[in-house]
Amino acid sequence: MTPSDLIIPANPEAGATARRAVAGWMGGHPRIDDALLAVTELVNNAVVHGGLHDGQVVTLLLDSEDDHVRLTVRHAGPAFEVAPAPSPSTDPDTSRGLAIVDRIADRWGVDSNATEVTAWFEMSPGLSDLVRG
Repeated sequence: MTPSDLIIPANPEAGATARRAVAGWMGGHPRIDDALLAVTELVNNAVVHGGLHDGQVVTLLLDSEDDHVRLTVRHAGPAFEVAPAPSPSTDPDTSRGLAIVDRIADRWGVDSNATEVTAWFEMSPGLSDLVRG
């Protein structure tokens, strides 16, 4: 599959926009519900915790290898450290997004540098596996 990408305005509707795109890209994938939840968490984290302002965007990229689907969310922002396996909190003001992604995804990660943050997750099977199946 050729990678697909979408530029999403960083606003409160960004998660819903990402879900619609992923639903269209992944069609009848057996883990579509997991993908929709995880991508919503990553996009909402970017908008809410990434310090994005009006006029800024989040880039959503879907790619499928033979054995997995990879969804990537990229946005402008400074470098930061992420714990490898965040623990959910009972504090209602604390985010649970990465803990949810950790439970759903086969693999995930967050990479950042001085100007950009990239969060991604992978899950099997790949879209080409479904076509062949």
